[in-house]
Amino acid sequence: MSFRSVAVVLTLLLVCTVSASYAGDKPLVTTFYTDLPAAYSFSTGNSTYGGSLSPGDGYAVQLPYTLPDGAEVLYQRIYLYWSWSRIGQDAIYPSFQVLADGMPLPLIDRYTDSKGFVSANDFFSGMDTYQAPHPLHGDGEITISVLNGADDTRTVVLMGAALLIVYSSELPGQIWVSEGCDMLYASHGITQAMASSAILFEGDVRTRDLTTADLLLVAPSGGHTRTEIPQKNAIFINRERGGNLPGFIESIIAAIFPGYNGKVWYDAFVSDEINQIGVDYRDVRQYLRETGNTVLVQDNGDYLTLTNAVLDIRYGG
Repeated sequence: MSFRSVAVVLTLLLVCTVSASYAGDKPLVTTFYTDLPAAYSFSTGNSTYGGSLSPGDGYAVQLPYTLPDGAEVLYQRIYLYWSWSRIGQDAIYPSFQVLADGMPLPLIDRYTDSKGFVSANDFFSGMDTYQAPHPLHGDGEITISVLNGADDTRTVVLMGAALLIVYSSELPGQIWVSEGCDMLYASHGITQAMASSAILFEGDVRTRDLTTADLLLVAPSGGHTRTEIPQKNAIFINRERGGNLPGFIESIIAAIFPGYNGKVWYDAFVSDEINQIGVDYRDVRQYLRETGNTVLVQDNGDYLTLTNAVLDIRYGG
């Protein structure tokens, strides 16, 4: 059994034995896949950190979009990112009333996570998903209005919203969309190895025909820390760890065969005090394999919540 296979098995065992924590125990799930000619767009619009909303408080964001003429929407989601849902020191799920262009939006999925151990500030964070209330075409904008509709004293922090659209295209390729909520924080006894969340993109890839391969990752709070921490997070793709080769030999092989052992990037995600939805785009073409492509997001004191992943690959002649 390969090192990666063992790692996957251990990850599955961890997922099965832990229900919620700062560890990578709630991996994202694939919610959409197509091998038809398609493309995608993702936007957080004018999202800003909304702070804590008391009952009756509202939050609004505009999500613009542009679709090519004649494009058919294959998959579409509105994402609402939230955290610290609580009554006092007790965790409780939020009660939202969400409108899109004045029309009520029914909830499709709610993904949540928390610290998972008894201590102060053990509250829920999550991502809610919705469907646009009308067909999308051409250039447009969706205005999202969120109200804390609780009939008690619960409060919740709004991080922002986003719009994802997968649409038909003329370029052959494949697209995977994964969603969820996995809170990662290497603290309180959680090591870096434990604060790691794996994303598996199942299916075969014609690596010799690839022209582009782009990876999008979304992690609210990712990339934003009050004090700068070296290598505060990391993104691994198809990276075999625990090899026995000396470092200088690894460097020589990597120079001759780029991507032979995957890749790791540090200090990923872009966010700040105002825009706290961490987003990361990567060109991963030379690191893809013919099957079993795996991305690992790891925390090292950043405190982030992994929520979205999109792998978009294109083929040429």
